[in-house]
Amino acid sequence: MSSEGFLVRFLLGLTGSLAVLLFAAGFVISSGEPTARAHAVLGAGAESGGWASAPELAWLRKLGVWDARLLRGLQQPSRDGARSCETDLISRLGSAPSARLQHALETFRRACAHVQRFDASMRLAASQGNPAEVQRAQREARKAARALLQADQLLPPGEVRKLPVIAGRSTQSRIEPRFGLIAGMLAGKPVEVRCWSAADWPRLMREERSYTHGKLGADTLGFAAIGGRRVNLAPAICNGLAALAYGGARPADDAGRSLLAAAVVTLSHEPQHSKGIAREAVAECNAIQVAYGTALKLGAAPDYAASLVRAYWDHYADELPAYRSVECRRGGRFDLGRADSIWP
Repeated sequence: MSSEGFLVRFLLGLTGSLAVLLFAAGFVISSGEPTARAHAVLGAGAESGGWASAPELAWLRKLGVWDARLLRGLQQPSRDGARSCETDLISRLGSAPSARLQHALETFRRACAHVQRFDASMRLAASQGNPAEVQRAQREARKAARALLQADQLLPPGEVRKLPVIAGRSTQSRIEPRFGLIAGMLAGKPVEVRCWSAADWPRLMREERSYTHGKLGADTLGFAAIGGRRVNLAPAICNGLAALAYGGARPADDAGRSLLAAAVVTLSHEPQHSKGIAREAVAECNAIQVAYGTALKLGAAPDYAASLVRAYWDHYADELPAYRSVECRRGGRFDLGRADSIWP
């Protein structure tokens, strides 16, 4: 579907720097579908606390500016931004405006320490040609990447608020265990799926817009952090999935089938990011290939599940350029080689 709704926060906001560190650390991301230890509920979420206050939103915006500077610094050959990571963090952000953001700030400071040790080891490796320093740099990059991911999973504050666990059709914000099981199987690890209500989704988007400098907005269908364990879905997506799984909905008209297909592919797409896939075209191609299985797990009969995938392929050419590729075809570079994949 032609929508920015599949944008992943990782690439747009705070943890953009993590992509550079993952690359530097030599992380290899598998394109296969591993066997999952799937759990529907991780118990994530703050025990109390509401949506971000005005001071917290302002702090999140400054945090996004800092990360953009860190990202540019990591990408430059001199990596001066990496060398001043912690100093720049504190000078630009100061203290956190609330106790719940203070924990995230301390996690970023820990990440900066690893970033700076990574930078120092890389400089030594470049000047001395010492393989041991390269290995040390890779270890520090991994530690920095983990710390940045931990910090990202604490933000923004409204996203991690405590939600009830509800399986079935509901109009309230909730953790959906059945969808979480499916996402966990696709990601190969426990993943929590959060379905947001029509009232809460705009509030969440307000925080995300501050955090990502406006890259997530009204047309967002879902998002997840690269390597994270939380998937967030818009009300329309969860309503469609719940109608299919619990309400027996099987629309036969083109419009209804296309909307339901988008919901199934969205649930298949976001766990690709949880698995560690950053590139949208790869995540999207993987999602379409596994969407048939997702539809079956949601209760669709084989023929109807196949019709949903075909309906989605009908709109593939209308996707944003970042989400489509000529390699997404049978025998192409993004072909997972699955026996149950349905190609146009």
